[in-house]
Amino acid sequence: MKRFTVAGGLMMLAFAGVALADDKALKELEGAYTVIGLEKGGKPAPKEIMDTLKVSIKGEVFVITIGTDEKKAKIKVDASKTPNTIDISPTDGPEKGMTFPGIYKIEKGEVTIVFHEKGTERPKEFKSEGEGMLMKLKKTEEKK
Repeated sequence: MKRFTVAGGLMMLAFAGVALADDKALKELEGAYTVIGLEKGGKPAPKEIMDTLKVSIKGEVFVITIGTDEKKAKIKVDASKTPNTIDISPTDGPEKGMTFPGIYKIEKGEVTIVFHEKGTERPKEFKSEGEGMLMKLKKTEEKK
């Protein structure tokens, strides 16, 4: 019986560690971004869309703005996986209730996210093949 108590305690500590790592990852992602790259199915987005795109992340809230149209989603990250995983769940619009599985990385001040809009299979590489959507984000400077 004592073994189960110790094992249970260790599992709780492990889960707490993962939750803290995920909270740290969300904090690291937090900010306002300019979209510097956007591809779907290996094809770049039109310039007129790129020029109006903005992304912001605050906690678990992911907001993408195209012109004056704003779409919100809830994100869940797992920084313990390689590559790091992200699930994007729109909170409004026709995709409300769906979850788009993805991966992300932070390199040299840029965030790269790849997710699938259809299906439940998570991308394995940072490529926009098939149903993959690849976003490259650069944090915008905060005005003081």
